[in-house]
Amino acid sequence: MGQLLALVVLPFDRHLFRSISTWLGSGFLISGAFLLEEWGGCKFTAYGEEAPPDSKVLVVVNHGSDVDWAGGLSYIARLGEPFPGGAKAIAKDTLMYIPVFGWMTYFLEFMFVKRDWESDKIILTKQANQLGSSKLPFYLCLFPEGTRKTPKKHAQSQEFCKKNGYPVLKNLLYPRFKAFTLVAMTMRDQIDGVIDATLSFEGEHPDMQRALSRKLRCKCNIICQYHPINELPEEEVELEEWLRNIWVKKDASLDEVLEDQDAFYSRQRKYEWKQDPLNYTKFFALVGVFFCFLVGLSVLMVVNNIIRRVVVLTSVMTWVAVVVALVINVRPSKVGEKKPNPKTFSHGKKAD
Repeated sequence: MGQLLALVVLPFDRHLFRSISTWLGSGFLISGAFLLEEWGGCKFTAYGEEAPPDSKVLVVVNHGSDVDWAGGLSYIARLGEPFPGGAKAIAKDTLMYIPVFGWMTYFLEFMFVKRDWESDKIILTKQANQLGSSKLPFYLCLFPEGTRKTPKKHAQSQEFCKKNGYPVLKNLLYPRFKAFTLVAMTMRDQIDGVIDATLSFEGEHPDMQRALSRKLRCKCNIICQYHPINELPEEEVELEEWLRNIWVKKDASLDEVLEDQDAFYSRQRKYEWKQDPLNYTKFFALVGVFFCFLVGLSVLMVVNNIIRRVVVLTSVMTWVAVVVALVINVRPSKVGEKKPNPKTFSHGKKAD
């Protein structure tokens, strides 16, 4: 509803439209962190190094479960404003048609592909240039593996690598390069760097069914390594080799995790967020607005008397105004800083 109203300003001021969409998107996308941590019961821990404040970043991350997106949002939500509304992703176009969720991601300028490279390269080039013009910082996430890892897909990937003389990966699918190289080359002068993010889960393998039923018996760990854009090669072939090397190192890291995760994580730099856990005020407020809207719409459909309709509509809009005022006046405190004080980091500290 709010996003539709924001469309009014789009023809006149795209930056204002993006600001409104990002603000609303923060209340919506933090639902991923809520699903994973508060509802599902999964503990989240982040390691590594972060991008400088107010950066525009391309993120490449492995894809091993159908709750990886929630793990990524748990990290991004802790960066402070304008995140998590500044999160973007390159995703299948079927996501766009999911009620509410798909519509919101469309307004947030997610890039949707059809798995047809001839049309996808045109779409990605156009959308990458458009997003790159944004004055707001963003994290554009890409799963270079192109699909979620399963035993069958992993076996097929290993067979492909053997036949073509590529490194055989034990824990990951071999990456696909086209989307990464196109976006990295198109946005080279518009982004600040690339983050190599490695997601791993301790305990039972997570999935959406376990998350929704509050049975995520696992821990989510993410390791981030930031690479300034001037450290990346400029040519397509060299960019492919760069990503290939990143994936080989990522696979080796996951090998170490499987061998002795305590020893591995004890050597990593652990994030200690200044304010944790996350503040979900905006999320619940937006849910309240949406609920009031649905209740009012439902009642108006069954009430015939015009006076009663006016009374019901006025009451519902009053509650909507109250909730909106709550969101505006009781703003969630910053949940993290992009450049925490070094004293807030724990070096060589084991994950709980």
